[in-house]
Amino acid sequence: MNATLQLIPTARPDNLSVLWDQATADVELTVVVPFYNPGPALRRTVERLVACLSDAKVGYEVIAVSDGSTDGSAQTLGGLAGVRVIDIPINQGKGAALHRGFASARGAWIGFVDADGDIDPQHLVDYLNVARTGGHAVVYADKRHAASVSGASGFRKLVSVSYSTLVSGLFGLDVRDTQTGCKIVRRDVLATVLPRLRERRFAFDLELFVAADAAGIDDLKALPVRLEERVAGSTVTTKSIVRTIRDTFVIYGRLRDNHYRPTTAPAVVEPARPLAYAA
Repeated sequence: MNATLQLIPTARPDNLSVLWDQATADVELTVVVPFYNPGPALRRTVERLVACLSDAKVGYEVIAVSDGSTDGSAQTLGGLAGVRVIDIPINQGKGAALHRGFASARGAWIGFVDADGDIDPQHLVDYLNVARTGGHAVVYADKRHAASVSGASGFRKLVSVSYSTLVSGLFGLDVRDTQTGCKIVRRDVLATVLPRLRERRFAFDLELFVAADAAGIDDLKALPVRLEERVAGSTVTTKSIVRTIRDTFVIYGRLRDNHYRPTTAPAVVEPARPLAYAA
């Protein structure tokens, strides 16, 4: 893999046609890392991610997407094998960054993890092992799992429980935690639901589950996660919380309008399967 930093500027939030193609033979897992001004935490997180995937001999690619970062953090990723950096010039939100990363994904499984350093990327390796064994549609971090450990502040825990209660009441999903930023999705599943997703900010995670549920995709596997105290500044502010609640009701409106009704995917989409791992 080329260890030279590739900084790819783009003004387009997404181009989903690549997901209708088959996965690249030597890439089992694509990991998208969205980030906005994370400072030194970005390099540490991506470095750890690359080490975990390499040690596990997973065929991988990492797509780090700068959501309008102005702190120079994107430039810190030079020299990391298998890492591409995509630059969105104007801050649009976590969901927009994920959309852009997914549009370039080549893996049979596609995951994402927060750049802030509160979730050990080793979880993605563990989740991939479960995903490939069970062929699950989605494997996701559940901080309400009995085996999960959280170092989050009391305020963040209160916000999380309150939001989970709201989501449960509105949507009735069999998912206790939609928002923890560590998930793996099978390629064909993402190709099916992503064209229906509209959220560009933090409500993207919720919309992913809502669209999957509307499409009859129910093989979702919750796994424990260890949340450390954040080593970078949080992007979760009072303003972002209010906006996420507003976006949640927008998603509910779309659901009632049958926006997430599934469409037939092109025949070239194939279910993900274990591929040859990198040496």
